[in-house]
This record gives sequence, C-alpha cells and structure tokens, in this order.
Amino acid sequence: MLDDLMLLPEWREVCDRYRYDITRFAVEALDMTVQAGQAVTWQQELLFKSIVVPGSRTSVASGHGCFGIDTPIMLSTGEVKKVQDIQVGDKLMGDDGRSVREALDVVSGVQELFEFRRSNGTKITYNASHILCLFDIRTKQTLNLTVYDYIQSPDKYFLHEYVLGKSENSLLNFQISDTDYHISYIEEVAFLGEGNYYGFVLDGNSQFLGGDFTVLHNTGKSRSAGIIALWHLLFYPESVMLFTAPQIGQLRTVVWKEINICLQRLRNNKALGWLADYVVVLAEKIYIKGFKDTWFVFAKTAPKHQPTNIAGQHGDHYMVWADEACGIDDAVMEVAIGALTHENNRAVLTSQPAKNTGFFYDTHHKLSHHNGGKWIALEFNGEMSPIVSKNKLVEALYQYGSRNSPGYLIRIRGKFPELKGEYLLTRTDYENMKQQPCVIEEGDKWGIIVTVDVGGDVGRDSSVISVMQVVDKMVKGRIERHAHLLDIPLFSNRANINTLKAKINDVMSDYPGATLVIDPLGAGMGLTQSVKADGVYFDEVHWGSPCFNNTLKRYYMNKRSHAYVAMAKAVESGRFSVSDKVKKMYQVMTNLEEQITRLPYYFDEKARWCMMSKKDMLKKGIKSPDIADTIAFGFMENISYAPVESYEDISAGSDEDNEWDLLNEAADSLLDI
Repeated sequence: MLDDLMLLPEWREVCDRYRYDITRFAVEALDMTVQAGQAVTWQQELLFKSIVVPGSRTSVASGHGCFGIDTPIMLSTGEVKKVQDIQVGDKLMGDDGRSVREALDVVSGVQELFEFRRSNGTKITYNASHILCLFDIRTKQTLNLTVYDYIQSPDKYFLHEYVLGKSENSLLNFQISDTDYHISYIEEVAFLGEGNYYGFVLDGNSQFLGGDFTVLHNTGKSRSAGIIALWHLLFYPESVMLFTAPQIGQLRTVVWKEINICLQRLRNNKALGWLADYVVVLAEKIYIKGFKDTWFVFAKTAPKHQPTNIAGQHGDHYMVWADEACGIDDAVMEVAIGALTHENNRAVLTSQPAKNTGFFYDTHHKLSHHNGGKWIALEFNGEMSPIVSKNKLVEALYQYGSRNSPGYLIRIRGKFPELKGEYLLTRTDYENMKQQPCVIEEGDKWGIIVTVDVGGDVGRDSSVISVMQVVDKMVKGRIERHAHLLDIPLFSNRANINTLKAKINDVMSDYPGATLVIDPLGAGMGLTQSVKADGVYFDEVHWGSPCFNNTLKRYYMNKRSHAYVAMAKAVESGRFSVSDKVKKMYQVMTNLEEQITRLPYYFDEKARWCMMSKKDMLKKGIKSPDIADTIAFGFMENISYAPVESYEDISAGSDEDNEWDLLNEAADSLLDI
C-alpha cells in the first residue's frame, strides 16, 4: 500500500526541483541526454520554457519529418519499402534486427534536406530535424542527435560515425554490442535545399533499420507531449490535463505510447523511480494512485455541433493541449479554452500554419504576445536559419513565385498563407493566358484529350465539350503537363443526351486515338451509361475522391483540388494556352473569364489544398464553372494521352473559320475606302 503522494516530504522536494524546470526534469529524471542517445533539442527547450510559466498560453506553428523521398526502410519480414509508401499499420524491423516497430501514424512535409555520404559509398537523405543514430569511436557509446545539432557540432567529422548492421546474414542475430557493428565514416554532408520529407510515429523505442541495415530513428515529434503530460501530472497536486484533436483516437494512441516510454525511463532512474509507482495507465485515463477521479490525464474531442461535450473540467491546475489546432472548430476551442478559469491554468496549441482564419490563427496574430495578447506564438522561419543558404532562398522564391505565396509562407517562412484574395487565379493571370502563344512546340510528342461535362436540360448549367492538345515535359527536374485548348465544339444549356452523344462521336472521329474523359456523376450518369452501352471506352472523373498517389494525397484534399491547382499553376507558369479559334468564341471566352477568376480555395488543418465545394460556391453566388471544369479534367491524376505524330492542320481551324477571317479582311478593306 503506497502512502498518499501529497504527504511524502520527498515528493515536495522533487516538486521544488522540477515544477518550474521541465528541461531539468527531462534530463535528470527521464535521462534525455546525449549519453543516453536522446538529448533535449533546442526546439523542445524553447517549448518547455514557454509552458513552464504558470498560466501560460503557448501556440506552436511547426512541422517535422524524417527522411527524404525514396529512403529505403526495412519491414519486419526483411523486405524493403520506400519511406513515402509506409502506411499506418506497417511493421518495421526494430534496431535489434528481431523486434517489430508498428507505424502508428505517418507524416510528411517540406523542409531543408541534407545528403550524408558515407565511407561505404552509400548516400542517404535526411531533413534538418531528423534524429541521427551515431557511434562515438572514442567512448564506444551510441549517440542520438538531430541533423541540425550534428551540423552545429565543431568535431562532427571526427567523433561520430554511423552504426550499421554487419551484413545481411547477421540480420536475425543483430545485437546492440560492439562486436556486431561495423563502422562507416561520414565523409561528406551536402545541403540539398528544400524538399519533401516523410516520417512516421512508431511504438517501441522508435529505432528501426533502413534498407541497408542502417540504424535509424524517427523524429520523436510527440515526445514533448509525453514529457509535459508526465511533468504536469507528477508535480501539480490534483492536476488535470486534457488532450484534444479533430481525430482523438490516433492522438491518444501516440501520446499514451510516449507517456509509457517516459514512465519506463523514470522507473529506470534509481533516485526517482519510486515516482513511477504512483502512475496508473488505463486505455482512457492516466491517473495518480488514490486520486483516480481528481488527478489525471485524459483525451477527448467534441463534434462541431456539440462543443459542450468537451466541457466540465475546472481546477487550480488544469491544462489543455490541442493538437492539429487548425482543424478544431472555433466553437469547440472556445469551450476548451473557456474552461481555463483559474490563474495557473495552461494551454498549448500545436498545428501547421495552414489556415488564415480561426482561433489558432488568431493566437499568432491579434491574440499573440506581439500584439499585447497572452499567447506566446512560436514559429520557425527558414529565412532566419543559419543552415539555409541564400542560394536556397533564391531557388525557393523562383519555385513558389514570391515570399507571400502560400507554399513559401508555409514551407519556408513558417507563416500562415496569405491567399491572393480568395481565388486561385486573378484577372491578370487570365489576360496573360490569352496572350500566351501555343505551348506545344515542334517536335513535341503530344496527344489529344477530349473532356465532357454534362449540364443543360439533362442537369444544371451548360454542357461542355473541350478538346486539348497536351504534352508532358520535364521542367526543373519534374514532369509538368503543357496544354493547349484547341476547341470547344459544344457549349450549350439545351443539349440532351442524344445531342451530346452525337457531338462526342463527331469529335472522336476528328481526333482518332484521343483520350475521352467524362464526369459520370449527377447529370452525367445517363450519358455515361449510354456511351458504355455503345462500347466506347472513356476515363471517368470521380474527382471528389482522394488522390491515388500517396504524395498527392498528403498535399490535396481530393482529385478536384489537385486538378484545379495543377491547372492554375500551368496558367501562372505559361504552360497553358488558348487557340485563336477558341478566342473568337465570344460567349465561351466571356464565361471562361468569369469562371477561371472565381475559383475559391483554402487550406485545411493538414495544410492540404482544398477547393470550395460547388454547394458553398453557389451560396456565394458563384455558378458551377462548367468550362473550367473541363479544362481541369485534363490535369487530373492518371489522365494520360496517346502520343501521336500529327493531325493535319490541327491549329488552322475549320473552313468556316477561314471564311470568317476572309470576310473580316474584306470588311476592313471596305472601311479603308
């Protein structure tokens, strides 16, 4: 039977020592040290200093990851999988070559990347906040530290080497001992600039094997939450801490795992291990023995329409931690923060700076300490980092267009996106598009894509058929689609299914081998059924569904968002053009201008591009962009084309167009008389 914790004089002593120093608690009690291979980072220390202040409000805009694209990761079966393909539930090989590490969550983003070249000739790419697993040849000790800390170390090229498995044959017998390591020296570290990184949250000790038997470590992004939860629980009498997030199940799994790891570290501490005996971990609650209902940590969320589900907690030592705060509805956040009625109550918000509205945004602006508010707003700006070169910043400016573009703000400056108005494209973009010469050049192996959107008296708005000449070309190391709008052979709000079918047949006969794309939903259902019955092959749109590619899935809410952003980028960068034939279609061009300059977008809590739904667009008085839809269809994921040699006089226009030009010339000549 344990004594009442609050009656123990030794408890009062540890409270005096650690209550106002979280970093000391992490180092002394949890052994978060260089020698133990997991030192407190400067980011964690900054966070700890903000939170430790009684009554503090801390809001953190940041993002972390681990590996560069294509980094090989070893599964528990011995198979190798690329890091960007790792999914929740995958089983990774532990650092001992026998145990299993399950991926509890996956993360990705864009950050400064570094390539490490080793003496065995291999290379591997890490982001700046990745934790390296190293070996000190002088002390014979393993060492874990971030890439950033490694780069700042003055003796990095002499003291630290990678720990590698001896060979493939030693996989099943891999042990953490000098005899089973061989040393591969770090010969060179190259700064690669900004790029995509991929990582994951693991159970166990977070160490695992790469595809080449390198001992790797995930970023430990949620370790801070575990440390702070345990610190607050142990050193504040009858304290209560709430964790909340849009999706609470995953957060609870990750945070509970980190608290358990910290508890085990505490148990291993000879001087302070007795503290761990007072902590009970259940599936829904973590509490101090003897105080199950008054001294605990729990996780809970509330739906948007029932924000009071999260209410009910008050006390002298109450703390709220909101993860992915950009995605928490303001009504829910108001209830959670509104419960902090006592002087010493604390709050922590963490999220990517994805949206320029909402409570999380306000904590970095009108409610921040910079503007006289109470919230300590923490940001990480790559422009102020000593490890980001001027050349990299110039490259990023060239890539994103300006310092105020959403991509640059989120990925480089760590700031909230300043949307240009609220639309993807401006009227200036539209005017520049009209002046853009044909983007298809001589020698390009282009193809034809025919896209169909159904409306009119078989649905809403107009039915549209667009014909685009497309080619995919390498631009700055990436494949980018170039598209030339050749023709819009149908734009009508009166066309029925039979009319549409007849026009589609005419167009497809004019462009043999063209890819046909039809939106099968809503009004398009009858048309697609009829076309299928005729045995005609076509690609279906289904652009409300998630992207198939895992990378695209992380950056775009759905296929529609990806298609429209890809189209907008093509317009902005001069990779989209309009034929003279289409430019002469007054009704088409008038509608296209209105539609293409009124495409509302936003970023969600995961920093993904999102197009406003057509239902919400209609509420704002914006009609369905039928012509723009057909153009965006051509930029959808997995919409391919068959390269052809040529179509005769494809850009010359029809005989009717030529006759019209002759009539115009005749009229001009008459005016000159």
